Amino acid sequence: MTEQRDKVWRLLPAPPAGYSQSLGLPPFLAHLAYSRGVRDRGELARYLAPDAAQFHDPMRLPDMARAVDRLMRAKRDGEPVAVFGDFDVDGLAGTALLVETFDGLGVKSIPYIPDRVDEGHGLNAGAVSRLRDAGASVMVTVDCGVGSDDEVSLASTLGIDTVITDHHALSGQLPPASAVVNPARDDSFYPHASLTGVGIALKLAQALYRALGLPVPGRLFELAALGTVADVGQLIGENRYIVKTGLELINRTDHPGLKALIARSGLTPGGLDEESLSFKIIPRLNAAGRLGDATLSLRLLTASSPQEAAPLAAQLERLNDERRTLSREAVADALDQVGPFSDATPPVLVVQSDGWRPGILGLVANSLAERYDRPAVAVAVKDGTCRASARSVPGFDIVEALERNSGVLRRFGGHAQAAGFSMDAVDLPRLKAGLEAAAGDAVLAKPEPSLDVDCEISPTVLNQRTLGFLQRMRPFGAGNPQPVFLTRRARIVEARRVGADADHLKMRVAHDGRA
Repeated sequence: MTEQRDKVWRLLPAPPAGYSQSLGLPPFLAHLAYSRGVRDRGELARYLAPDAAQFHDPMRLPDMARAVDRLMRAKRDGEPVAVFGDFDVDGLAGTALLVETFDGLGVKSIPYIPDRVDEGHGLNAGAVSRLRDAGASVMVTVDCGVGSDDEVSLASTLGIDTVITDHHALSGQLPPASAVVNPARDDSFYPHASLTGVGIALKLAQALYRALGLPVPGRLFELAALGTVADVGQLIGENRYIVKTGLELINRTDHPGLKALIARSGLTPGGLDEESLSFKIIPRLNAAGRLGDATLSLRLLTASSPQEAAPLAAQLERLNDERRTLSREAVADALDQVGPFSDATPPVLVVQSDGWRPGILGLVANSLAERYDRPAVAVAVKDGTCRASARSVPGFDIVEALERNSGVLRRFGGHAQAAGFSMDAVDLPRLKAGLEAAAGDAVLAKPEPSLDVDCEISPTVLNQRTLGFLQRMRPFGAGNPQPVFLTRRARIVEARRVGADADHLKMRVAHDGRA
């Protein structure tokens, strides 16, 4: 097995004296609450049971009033509305959410998901022209659009008004759209800046239903939870409310596509949590876009009957099996290219192959970044062209590094921790040198990676009450990490590999004479 960079165990600070009593919790549970930012009983109540007060007024988002006005006019005048979404699960779920919203409001929708390889992320001129030919006079983007000035201008020239819903950072001026709904805008005062693409689509749906005096259908929360978890949204505040509400509904869903996917995944309704989405549902939905056409997943998420959904779920299952095999082989190849971690390991890892599928490059780069604690770039080379995905580590903005080297790139985009680009293969050595120069001491001198440990415990504290509290802390994820405990003087009694790929370890331990 390839050696990886070791992690330092870091015990998180204990709460101040009197904190446990102020919350009415035993010290162990109070410690968990404190390390997640809870400071008083009110915050504890909102953390354990997020309520609708955290589902903010959508009209506080920039340009939301303009977006609603334009779409309500489309409803009144019978104009078809195109919904252009990204091909990852955040974009797919957001597109399905708005298609369902428009269908429910009596508006004809024309969904469009770009091809990962031929079109890439974001709007493109060909897609805009095809949507105009399909009859669209209004286009709503999902999880994209803020960097597509030329394409939005083209849409306007063709007679299409564009409503952008996006959460990515803006560089420079706003695109010339009818509305740019994005909490990342400099002039935004929205109280929750961490909404994902599907989260903003949900806010648009909320605003449209409110304009008609109607409640938001629960099924939209199911799709929003799916996309928020997929995009690793911060599970605090409004995102936490969305995911917790959505998971409760998913566990009793009547959504044909989700029901078929749950059955194919071997899951049991009623017991699904965020890990069920992350490791079972989301990889299957992503498989279509990684290896073929992401519209297959969109068709599943918009299926209207079990008869329509079942064969689509079966296709995704086959694609996911293929994706797992290809990913496992590609990651093994990449690890061999990098070798064991050492002082000579470069500040940015660049691996390449002419046999890798573009759709699995993000998985390869992510595996390297996690294992070596280094920014990583995985490159597929074909016919003199490179397509690549990059994943970074905290403290190093990979998009900023690509911007410094944009002279050798054809196209690039993303955010601080994840990006993609294309370029001529002949320029790859120059890019590698440029990225290493950009990383330099910022990566090489960064502290050793750490594993945050909530607190030291004896296994005896894990009783019915504490386990119940841990369940109420869910959903876990970015911004609300799963608790990590330290137990000293424990002895392994039994250990065995489990899971379909034998990549998990199940153990029995003994502590203080008890097993």
